[in-house]
Amino acid sequence: MEEKSYGLDLTQGKISSVLLRFAWPFVAANLVMALHGVISMVVVGQFTGREVISGVSTGTQMMFPLFPFYVGIGTGGTVLIGRSIGEKNDDAGRRAVGSFTVISIGLVLFLTLFMLILRDPLLAALKTPAEALPSARRYVMFCTIGVPFNAAYSMICAVARGMGNSKAPSVAAGISCVVNITLSLLLVGGAGLAEAGVGIATSAAQFSGFVYIAIWIYRKRLPFSFTKKDIKADKKSVRFLLVVGCPLILQDLLISISFMINTNRVNIIGVEASASVGVVQRLFNIAGVVPNSFGSAISAMTAQNIGAGKRERASAAMRLGVMYAAIVNAVVVICCLIWPEGITSAFSKDRDIIVGAANYLRSFSLDAFIVAFVFCMNAYLSGCGKSNVSMWHSLATAFLVRVPLSIYVTSLPDLALNTRLFYLGGISPLASFVSVVVMLIYIRWYNKRYMTALPAA
Repeated sequence: MEEKSYGLDLTQGKISSVLLRFAWPFVAANLVMALHGVISMVVVGQFTGREVISGVSTGTQMMFPLFPFYVGIGTGGTVLIGRSIGEKNDDAGRRAVGSFTVISIGLVLFLTLFMLILRDPLLAALKTPAEALPSARRYVMFCTIGVPFNAAYSMICAVARGMGNSKAPSVAAGISCVVNITLSLLLVGGAGLAEAGVGIATSAAQFSGFVYIAIWIYRKRLPFSFTKKDIKADKKSVRFLLVVGCPLILQDLLISISFMINTNRVNIIGVEASASVGVVQRLFNIAGVVPNSFGSAISAMTAQNIGAGKRERASAAMRLGVMYAAIVNAVVVICCLIWPEGITSAFSKDRDIIVGAANYLRSFSLDAFIVAFVFCMNAYLSGCGKSNVSMWHSLATAFLVRVPLSIYVTSLPDLALNTRLFYLGGISPLASFVSVVVMLIYIRWYNKRYMTALPAA
């Protein structure tokens, strides 16, 4: 395995060693990012009441529709740049980065305006409890300040992944985490700014991560010559970015909407249920760290190896990633099943919320094991240029399993709150299991029959 100034050559060396070496910085970065979200909720839970917890949780759900754009276009950029590097085609690389830059600038402007215009209508659509609405509005307002920096940070990290570099994004995430935790403690715990303090800390953290990653890419340069004249839309590159990115955007956007529908249903139950579910959702970001990290590594490895004509190597990386992620997350599930109330007690002083969140966590935690398969297999399909398959199976499980069951459970009469929360928690692992079955069938068929049907980079 050859390490260059800008990143690793993912087409050479022992597959397990390359995958682990490339993935561990993603693990560190994603763990740090998850921890500062968790710590923010711990700070809110220990220094404020259930209304603020509910407001921050609902506001966080409202921010989720932004992430599909980061992930979709970012994955398209990673795959396109990775293919170019795997092919050792400098001209294609220049066209890829130039087109990706143009699309990213437009994306930043669109997302910022989206949040400024639709904040109040979305909070109303989520049925935010009346007592939590002021907190939710303030939290979203301050988080919106950081949207341009978070979008730009995500796009530059996508370029770094395509180049085979996973260390720079993790350092940026570490800086961001330190800023977030420090300001959360100072502004919420010290100054008593509650949800406003969390929102300010989040935006400041996003800005600091962006500054670092921007300086890094400026100093390290790209593996090929690139000037301001290259910042333009190339038809072929834009087409590839859209072919890979748009299905992922639509997939994650509609899945986010399905989760927002679930939030709507939970918020109807009341502020106690809203706060309980919100605690677990923030906590469970940690369970996605390892699968998401190996997914990031797998998509880049798949792209570079397909560019180099090494398709079996890409498939082997996917299988190893699933195995590593599943082993780690099996431990997470066991901990959640053994100590549910001990875990949720860190997020609130309110006994009702501790118990409610624990009941939701008991069934929801099973999803941690199953998403190890989902994330890694989705990443492999994206690296193959088959993100449309990920889109269709994800949408099917979201709107044929998750949403209908959520509506059904929240509509059941005479059901105790904690029992209702337990049933609601079990819906996500069931939906993920259906996704895994569909992907296993498709990937088995694709690897045998359809390995050459890829969009041209």
